[in-house]
Amino acid sequence: MGDDMRMRIGLVVAVVCMLSSCAAEAPTGPPFRTDTTVRMLMANMVDPAADLVWDAVGTVVDYDGENHWEPETEEEWLSVRYGAMSIIEAGNLLMMDSRAIDQEQWISLTEGMMDAGMLAFQAAESEDADLLFALGEDVYNSCNNCHMLYWIDDEDRGRVVGPPSGGSAP
Repeated sequence: MGDDMRMRIGLVVAVVCMLSSCAAEAPTGPPFRTDTTVRMLMANMVDPAADLVWDAVGTVVDYDGENHWEPETEEEWLSVRYGAMSIIEAGNLLMMDSRAIDQEQWISLTEGMMDAGMLAFQAAESEDADLLFALGEDVYNSCNNCHMLYWIDDEDRGRVVGPPSGGSAP
């Protein structure tokens, strides 16, 4: 066998080894723990976070007159920012494979919630109470749009969608 042939065989062997090592070593991510269900995330993270945004600005008119409130202190605005950021980051948790009911509508609606949360965060950062009040409807609608399709165990809401394999139904 000539040197030229040995070089070709060596090159083929090197390429095959390189390709097989690339295919065999898929990158691994961190060991995410997804023991909590979507229902648990909603009850203990998303809903309280949304309440921080919704309850920050408002007006009630009753027998005693008009009662208006909005964040005034840095601590109150920080609370709104915390709620909005929690809504944003909860979206990432909701899109994880073990929690996403599907990869189309679920993902799209979750991104809508995250977008509404980001707008609320920006309004809180600029301490714009009027804008924050107006955006409360966007946050509400982003939640309600998803609930209309994926609310489980309530015959009056949307369609019932089964859990993904691994069972983390809302």
